[in-house]
Amino acid sequence: MSILLAPPSFWSEPRDPEAWLRALAILAKSEKTTFSGYWSTWEQHLTNTVSRRSTPGLFGLDSTSKPAKILGVGFLEQIPASKNWKLADEAQLLLNLWRDNDTQKTLEALAVHLLKWSVWLRVLLLHLTLGDWQLIHWQKPIQVNSTSPNWTKDIENACLGAWLSSASSPLLQNNRSKNTNDKSNNSYNINIKFTQKQLSLISLKAPLYLLDSIDWLRNGQLNLPSYLLHQSELAILSPLANSPSTQLQSATSTYADIRGFSPIEPVMRSLAEKTAIASALETGSSFEKWMDELLSAALTKGAIELHAAEPGQARHGRGLFGDRQRKLVNWSIHPEFDTLFQAFKPKN
Repeated sequence: MSILLAPPSFWSEPRDPEAWLRALAILAKSEKTTFSGYWSTWEQHLTNTVSRRSTPGLFGLDSTSKPAKILGVGFLEQIPASKNWKLADEAQLLLNLWRDNDTQKTLEALAVHLLKWSVWLRVLLLHLTLGDWQLIHWQKPIQVNSTSPNWTKDIENACLGAWLSSASSPLLQNNRSKNTNDKSNNSYNINIKFTQKQLSLISLKAPLYLLDSIDWLRNGQLNLPSYLLHQSELAILSPLANSPSTQLQSATSTYADIRGFSPIEPVMRSLAEKTAIASALETGSSFEKWMDELLSAALTKGAIELHAAEPGQARHGRGLFGDRQRKLVNWSIHPEFDTLFQAFKPKN
């Protein structure tokens, strides 16, 4: 399934996340309960509240686009079989918190929503977690050390977050309605396409400032409070929950397709990077030896439960114990993995 992804759009003054709340409050008070699109919504209601470029980010999935297009974070949702939009329940809940004058809870709720529903923010945080991007002077225009022309390659499903995991996701509902006779419609592969070739991450300063203001961003990495780490779609964004078993689960979730199958070699290489042992595994043979011995012990002792395995593609790398028929795995990781990992940790 192909999905178009519109450019990132947030409030224009990075230190003023309440600009979006003011905009949503205006729409909630409007005599109109439906809105025809982001440009007309801005012209008719929001010209004195937010910038024109800030408005698309409030909107969600445009299913009338071919292919479907994710505009923003879904505070406005498209009415089924229509080109019109309405405020989503999540926007109303956020406004209720704001009206109660609990600024901290409101900002935290806004941050959680963005972490789940903003594809662009998840792209950035996932690359930071995987270690192949770094924030460089992010208070200024954002730079990343990425040379990849495709920012979502191999992590498409993880990037989509709640768009693929929430029962209320219009993306899933739209796909189900088109595949009512297809029993395997949950096993599709995601292909994210950008609506523009030249993209800028400058607008992502806004959500980064929000995360920083509530102390959820430290040293360029997401640091979530513990009560949020049980939500897998959030935990995979936070590398500071850094036990080996947590890191393995994070990498497994990051690379997983919608069925829960993950390519074993990229997952294990990510584990080696995030646990700072990659430099000790300088040659391909030493990495393979470490991977085979660790997984053999983990599977034997029940620290990892292998539920299913299947062939993959060349890009998925080496399979389990070199078996080409087991490049993709569906497994569960248990805390006992931490002890085993230390036993097989290579010496520098």
